[in-house]
Amino acid sequence: MFCSQSVRWLYRLESSFSWDSDQSIPEDMAFRDRRGRVRLVVEQSGRITVMRGYSWNGCSPKFCFFDVVAGTPEGVVSTLTGRPKTYYASLVHDALYQFLRDGLPLRRRDADRFFLGLMAETRFAPRWLYWLAVRLGGWFVWYGKRRARHWRGRGDVIAGW
Repeated sequence: MFCSQSVRWLYRLESSFSWDSDQSIPEDMAFRDRRGRVRLVVEQSGRITVMRGYSWNGCSPKFCFFDVVAGTPEGVVSTLTGRPKTYYASLVHDALYQFLRDGLPLRRRDADRFFLGLMAETRFAPRWLYWLAVRLGGWFVWYGKRRARHWRGRGDVIAGW
C-alpha cells in the first residue's frame, strides 16, 4: 500500500546457489516458471540448485507501507555468508514451495525441514520459532503468493544431467 516504483521482491540471486540436502530424489529434474525459465534444479543426489536471477522476499510475510518494507525480520548479517542469516534458508524454501504443485518430488514438510537446516548452518538463534511459523502458517502464505503471482510452473526430467 502506498508504495510506488518498487519491485515485488526483496532479493534477486546474482549467481546460482546449490545446497546438498542429503534427501535422495527419484530423478534429476528442472523446474521452469510460467515463462519457461529454469528456476530450480533438483538432483538425485539431493543437491538443490536455485538458478541465477531468482527473486524472492526473504522470510514472509512482508508488506510495504509508505515505501517502508515491514514484516518478518531476516536476522543479522552472518560472518559465514555475508548475507542475513535467513537469506539462503528463505531462498531454498521459497523456490521449493513455488514448485510443490508442479511435480516436485518433495513434500512441504521436506521444504520446511530444509529451511530449518539452512538456518541451523548460520546459527540463526530463533530458527525453531521461524520453523514453527512455516509449519503452522506456511501453506496460507504459499497459497496467497501462488494466486497473486500466478505461479504455474512445470517440472521436467533431465536426462544425463
